[in-house]
Amino acid sequence: MSLAAISTITWVGIGCVAASLLVLLFIVAAPWPREDGRRLDPDVETRLLLREDPERLGDEVDARADEPRPVAELRPDDRR
Repeated sequence: MSLAAISTITWVGIGCVAASLLVLLFIVAAPWPREDGRRLDPDVETRLLLREDPERLGDEVDARADEPRPVAELRPDDRR
């Protein structure tokens, strides 16, 4: 074997190790939750996955959102 062949084999090995580390990084980083978007309510998500009508479901969610809020949520901020 020549010196060039050993060098090529070494570079191929280094490339394989680097690719493996990159794939491992993607596997670890991919499932991390993102903070940039709002998540659906788990109940709503389940009902959508069960193929319920999205418009009817949206109407129900809107009706739930209009329910009266507790007094503690209606108080203004205590800024002085």
